[in-house]
Amino acid sequence: MDGRISHSEETRTEAASYFSQGYGFHAVATYMGLPSGTMREWLDSYRQGRLLNFDLVRENRSYPQQLKVAAVEKFLAGTPKPEILLEFGISTRTLFNKWVLAYRKDGPAGLTPKPKGRKPAGIDGESLEEKVSRLEMENALLKKYQALVIADQAAQPSKRKQSHR
Repeated sequence: MDGRISHSEETRTEAASYFSQGYGFHAVATYMGLPSGTMREWLDSYRQGRLLNFDLVRENRSYPQQLKVAAVEKFLAGTPKPEILLEFGISTRTLFNKWVLAYRKDGPAGLTPKPKGRKPAGIDGESLEEKVSRLEMENALLKKYQALVIADQAAQPSKRKQSHR
């Protein structure tokens, strides 16, 4: 059994039989004594034919931006979430809710794919060549400053020599 599944096959089969009889997630959750949120997800999975696929290990799926935008706009036009999840094959309601929030906040641009992994070096607007050049210049300035400090110290008479006179 997949590590992400916390309920037995029998429990899911029982819930699927109630769903097939036309009961809603709230009624099944109440009867079985399970959380309504879990039953809502199970009902969505049941409608997509994924509730009883225990041997199937689901991979993380990525969705194109056009699909995300179309699904969210259809939802905002008034189509219920379960219909959208089924029509577009969206795996979970939680994922779709995140899309809706991102769309409401930033519009279609909020649904663009984010770059994965660590940011490349010099991402603060400075190329590697510019960074090397800047560091070489800083190094040269520090060397000049150090030379000036040494020359200034050499020009001043030492306090030690003055005290021994």
